Formats: sequence, C-alpha cells, structure tokens
Amino acid sequence: MPRTRVSQNSGPLRRRPPPRFPVLAVALAGLSVVLGAVGFQQVTAEPTEPITFVVDESLPYGITQESVEAAAEGIGLAYEPFTLHVVGRDLEWEEYSGGETGVADVMLSIADDPEDLDLALPDANRVAFAGEDYGDDYSTAATIRESFVNNRTLGHGPHAVFGAALTAADLRFDGGVRTPLLWAPLAALPMFIAVLVMYRWLGRRRRERARYRDFGEAQLRLARSVLELETLQLRVDVADSLLDDRDSAAAEPRDRLRNDWTRVQDLTWDLARTERDLVAEIDRTVTPLKARTPEQLESDLRGFAADTLDLRRRTDALAQAAEVRSGHAGSRSVLDRLALPLLQSVDEVLAHRGRFPAEARALEGHRARLLAVAQEVAAGVGPSQAVVDRWNAVEQEIRSTAARMSRHVASPKTMPNAANARTLDEAVDARARARVAAATAGETDSFAELRSALGLGHGHRLGPLQATERVLELIGRHEASERAAPPTPGRESTLAARYGLAAVLVPLLIALGAGLLAASQIEDSHIQYGRELTGDRPLAGLKVYGDPGRLAGPVEPWDHEPQTQESSLDLDYIREQMDRSAASQEDAALLPVDLDLTVALLPAAEYIDHVPDPEYDHRINIEYWDLLEAQQRIKQDVAAEYPEVLDPATGDVALGQAILPVWVLEDGSYAFSYALTGEVSAGVSSRMGAYYFNGTEPTVYGRGDLADASIGWWVAYDLKDLGRAMEYNHLTVDNVSPAAVFWAVGVSVWTGLMTVLMLVAAALEAGRRRQGTAAVRQELAGLREDLDGLALGLDLSRLDLVAVLGSGSETGGRAEQADQRLYESALVTAWREVMALERLPRREQRGAAWEARVRHVQRLVETLTAQRADVARRADELLHTQRFGA
Repeated sequence: MPRTRVSQNSGPLRRRPPPRFPVLAVALAGLSVVLGAVGFQQVTAEPTEPITFVVDESLPYGITQESVEAAAEGIGLAYEPFTLHVVGRDLEWEEYSGGETGVADVMLSIADDPEDLDLALPDANRVAFAGEDYGDDYSTAATIRESFVNNRTLGHGPHAVFGAALTAADLRFDGGVRTPLLWAPLAALPMFIAVLVMYRWLGRRRRERARYRDFGEAQLRLARSVLELETLQLRVDVADSLLDDRDSAAAEPRDRLRNDWTRVQDLTWDLARTERDLVAEIDRTVTPLKARTPEQLESDLRGFAADTLDLRRRTDALAQAAEVRSGHAGSRSVLDRLALPLLQSVDEVLAHRGRFPAEARALEGHRARLLAVAQEVAAGVGPSQAVVDRWNAVEQEIRSTAARMSRHVASPKTMPNAANARTLDEAVDARARARVAAATAGETDSFAELRSALGLGHGHRLGPLQATERVLELIGRHEASERAAPPTPGRESTLAARYGLAAVLVPLLIALGAGLLAASQIEDSHIQYGRELTGDRPLAGLKVYGDPGRLAGPVEPWDHEPQTQESSLDLDYIREQMDRSAASQEDAALLPVDLDLTVALLPAAEYIDHVPDPEYDHRINIEYWDLLEAQQRIKQDVAAEYPEVLDPATGDVALGQAILPVWVLEDGSYAFSYALTGEVSAGVSSRMGAYYFNGTEPTVYGRGDLADASIGWWVAYDLKDLGRAMEYNHLTVDNVSPAAVFWAVGVSVWTGLMTVLMLVAAALEAGRRRQGTAAVRQELAGLREDLDGLALGLDLSRLDLVAVLGSGSETGGRAEQADQRLYESALVTAWREVMALERLPRREQRGAAWEARVRHVQRLVETLTAQRADVARRADELLHTQRFGA
C-alpha cells in the first residue's frame, strides 16, 4: 500500500518561496534609509569651507587683500574650499582658455574695456578656471563677472569681489543636490518597492501555506479512502450478491455498482501513486531532470486536492448506494437525505397553491407518495430495487407537475430573451445547490454523486429539485417585475470597472500635476518676476544729509499730505506710505530686513556731470564711470557726518545701513540714484545693480507732471523697489534636472497615492469583514435560540403532524410519520452543525467558507420554522373543521 503520510522531517512547508524577496525588501528599505539620510544631509548642509582670496596690489575701489578678507570674514564660506585670485589686468589667453591659473582655482579680472563696460553682456573672458577652458562653462564665468559688475554698480569695492566669490561658490563649488523635491521621492521609492515586494512575498507565503495545507487535507482524505477500501468492497459485494439472488432483472443496477466500484478503486491507487510523487517532490528527493517547475507543482497540487475530493464523494455515494441496493437499515437515512431538500422545496411551492390549484393538488399527492416510500424503507418493507424504482417514478411525476407550473408562471417579463433564459438556468442551479447545501451541511456534490450512483436524476444532477426551484425562481421574478423594473444586467460590473479605472487614472493625473509643479519650481527657483514678496519690516530709521531747503516745494500738494519737502522727510510718514503701498499692490511689500536709511541731498554740479536725455524730458544722463567715482565720494562725505553708515574695515556701506543719493539740480528738481546698501548682490539673476541705467538715466522729480508729490512720497516709492530687489538677492540654482524631478515626484506621488488607496481599501475590507463576521456570529447565536424553541415544541409538532393530520391521510399516516421523521432529522442536522460551528476556534470563525456554513444552517432553520408553522396552521384548521364544520 502506498505511503499516505509525509514524514515529520519533510513537512509540506519545506518548499517555501526562496528568501530572496525578504532580503530584497530589507535591502530596499536600507537603501531608502540611506538615501533619506544622504538627502537630509544634503538639504540641511551648511557651507563650512573657507574661501581663500589672493588680491593683487594697487586695485581701485578700495579693493585690497585686507579689505576683501574683512568683507568675507565669518561669512565667506563654501561647500568646497577654493581660492579666488583677483587681478586688475585683462587675463591672458593661456589663463582663460588654457586654465593656467597658478595656485588659484578661479581667476577674476576687474579690468574694464572703455568700449565695452560689461553692463549688458558680461565678458566671460575675464574669468578663468584652473585646468579648463572658460568656454566649457561659459555661463558660470559670465555670471561670476556679472556679480562683480553689479556690486561695483551699487558702490561696493571689496564686497564686489566677495559677491563674485559667493556666486562662484554656488555655481562652481557646490557639487551637492540640495532640493527636497528630489531627495524625498528618491528616498520614498525604494521603500514603496520594498512594501510591494514584501506584500508579494507574504501573498506567496500565504498561498503556499494554503496550498500545502490543502495538500495535507487531501492526503488525509486519501488515507481514509484507502483504509475504507476493503469495507467498501465488502458492501458492494453484498449488494451485488443480493441483487443477483433477488431479481434477475437487476442487471443494470448491478453493473452500475461494479463500474462505480472499479472507478473508485482505480482512482484510489492512481492518487496513491500521485501522492508518492508529490511527496518526493516536496521532500526534494527527485532528480533535477524529473523535478517539476513551480507552476507544474502548483497545478499538480491543486489537481490532487480536487481528485481526492472527487474520490471522497464517489466513495461516500457508492457506500450509500450499496446500502440502498442491499436493503440494509442504513438505506433509510440515505433516502431521507435525498428526500429532505426536495420536500422542503415542494413545501415552498405549495405555499403558492393559489396560482395553480390543480397542479398543487397533484403535487401534494406526489409528496405524500414519496414520504410513504420513505416510511416503507424505514419499516423494512419491500425489496431494494423496487424502492428505487418507485422513488424514481414519484420523482418523475414531481418533475412533470413542476414543469407545468413553470409554464403557467413563465411570461415575457420573466423570460424576455435567450440571455435571460441562460441567467434563469444559472439562478435555478444556484438555488438548488444552496437548498441541498442547507439540508446536507454543504455536501452538495456528494448528494449529486449519490443520485448518480442510484441511477436517479433524469438528465439533471439534482433531479426534480431543479424543477421545483425553477417554479420558485419564476414566481420570484414575476413578483419582482410587478414591484419594479429588474436591474440592468452587468450594471454593477460596469460601475465597478469605472471605479477601478478612476482609482488608477485619478492618482495618475494628480501625480503628473505634482511632477509638473515640482519641475516648474525647480525651473522657477531663480525667476526674476512673479515671486511672492514676504518683507514685513518697516523702515528702521531715517536720517537726512544735506539741506532740504534747496528742493523745490510741491506745486500743488495733495490733501492731507506734507506741504513742504522738509516735513515729508519724516520717518512716520514714509512708513505710512510704505504700508499703504504694500496693502494695495500685490507686487509690493515692506523691507525684508531692518534698515536705517540716510537720504543724501547732493548738489549735482559738485558730484557729477549730467546732460538732459535726448528722448525723455524727465530724465538726465550720467556717465557710468562718473557715477562710480561719485559713489565713492558720497560714502566718504556722508560718513564724515554719520560714521556708522560705513564699515571701517572695508570702506563699504555697513550691513543694515543704506544711503539714498538724491541729485539736486539747479532749479530745485531732483533725481534718485542707486541706493547704496550693505547688501551684496550675489546669486543667480540678482536684481540688485543689474539695471545699471536706473543709476545712469534717473528720472527727475519736482517739476512738470511730477511736481505735486513730495520727496518723502518718492522715497517711500523707491524703498518699495529696493525691498523687492533685496528679496530677489542671493538666489541659488538647484543642481538637478527638472525632468528628473518630474519623473521622481510623479512616480512617487502616484505610487504613494496607490499605496494609500491600497491601505484604505484593505482597512475598509478588513473592517467590512470584521463587521460581517460579528454579524454572522450574532446570527449563529440567534440560530441556537431558534433551535431551542423548535426543540421545545417537538412534542407538539409530533402531535399536530402524526396524530392530527396523519389520522385522516390517504397513506394511513405513513407519509406524516416520514414527514415528522425528516423534520426531526433535519433538526438534528442543524443542531449538530451549529454546535460544530460554535466549537471551532475563534481564529477559524471567519472567512467566506465559515459564513457560508452559517448561511446554510440559517436557511435550514428558517425552512424548519416555516414548516413547523405550516403544520400547526393545518392542524388548527383541521381541528376547527372537525369541531365546527366547514
């Protein structure tokens, strides 16, 4: 006999999925942590490496080794150390094209070409990188030179060199990527993939365990079949000999018994050999050439489990058929098992006897004869084959009567087309199987096998039960069509498909939008226009250098405005005007830092040479070099009266201070020059000093159309522009491709949303299942109470059905006795099933299979309750008729 157990050392769980998935998941999670740590370090890193300056002697604008080092002290830091060499001459070809910069990493020439001031297009030839041609990084070289020119235009000297060094540090000596828009997705992606990998691995483990658990159960079923094989053979031999002795016309049932026995025997030994091969495969004792692929093994395991189930059904059906054929006492329970679901279905059909009275009376007679046959078998009356033949004949009558009923109920509303006819057949089959499952504790297939072994069925696996269930289904559809229109077929599946498509497309669209937004933020991180200004600091202090009396007064001052120029140069008034401007204009704000302003009223003739603008009446033109010389004089003159405005170490305006030069013309009109501040123009596209013509082509106020506003009003207006320029200063470039950010953010957002949706769906499903399980447990507790009530009324049921209704029946009470016996048998079946369900461990009291078993018992109890109520009603009607007449 083949082996039927798997050895303890080679259990079915040995063949597990390879551990590469957990290892991969852990590796991906570790990669995510590493990327997160690196990204956090990159994003939060601060420059710590000093910038070394080498400054040639005799440079203009106060640029010396000492002054430049003083300007950079404590703040001249970069992510990578480098040396900047500042020279006052033009660079040689070998320097800017060949990269021969000596010990310096960068060379900066502050020389100028009188014919080309580098104002509109900075000259990249004046910046050299060690070991490289300036053309290899033309944009960086031009931007470094532009930073120097912008700061020089603002009146800076040493700070102009320092500003160029800061720009070089940002563009040239910062190899890191410091935007969280890239690092956050990069760190999240491996973690998401790790979650998916673990989810897949856990799913595989769960499927593997379920598969091998099913294999173990299949082994037990096979072992039981092998152990019972000799007993089954004895039963079949006895039935065969009895059939042979009793009736020479029993050739067909005898052949069916022998053929069924041969199939069961052959299937048992075939499965035993298959089990041996599968155990060897699981134990990994087969040669590699004969080893199955994982897909083949999975398919063979599923096939083995299905075949053992089929063997179990065939074995049980053959054993019960042999009992019936031999006429043993066990045949009573076999026929009771066949009769119970059919009689319950017939009772439900008879509840609608008003629809078809003639057929209902005939069906009642069929029911009584079927019960009488069952009772004769219970009393040991009649030969076995005769019982089967009579049973078969009654079933044919029930089927024919039910077919006539179906024709009465069928209508265009219930069966409008072929498609609906197909759904009707499917619904009838489902109803019949559910009926059998409720009456037999789920053994639907064994029920069909038993009927086949006995030669019953008449072309249908479940026999006349399908005919009666068709009547009930048609009645239900007819009543539903009268209440409301039936739902459109496939509508729920269409809605589910739409929701599923939306669950994928909506996160995809959101992810694409997030990717585009992130990429645009990368591209626009140094934009010149459109930024939201955040300055919220009012002007900290105000000083006036020079004589306001030389200014022409407002010609027609506005109401509630200062009436003189001197009174308009008031700190509170200027603050008030700045507040109004910030509140009324979207592109205006207060200052981003605290600033003390010195308004320098300067006689233009003493500082600059100027001429009227040939194109605009309200402008004057100033030579650029003349402006630079004037700025140096202004700083010295203002510092003589207000020494705090200058940094003594550098000679430039101190941080937190500002000088606003005002050119006073001979007629008292005035023009504003660049505000000289301690702010250094640095970074990409800084607006400070970029528009040189604001200083060389200033607008003249105090005359013509511009004579009504006071100088204080125009100072507030100029400070608005200064605040905007200061906010656009020190802008940096994220060294990352916008396309890379788009894909990283897009994929991360999509996967993140899908993960959230998956988790939400899992949580909702788990909650739904938990609620469903709790509800089913409550239903199970209610079923026990219902069974208690039915058991307490068992004596009354016997009295009503056997004593009252059986006293005047056509079968002499035999049908009623069988009916009561079937009722009690079904009650015991339901009671045992409820107890079995309650005794299951709590962890097994969940899932679709457990809920289905509870539903089967619930339907059986409902049927028994309805049957008990019908018997009580019929008994009361009979007693009332006997007592008082019809």
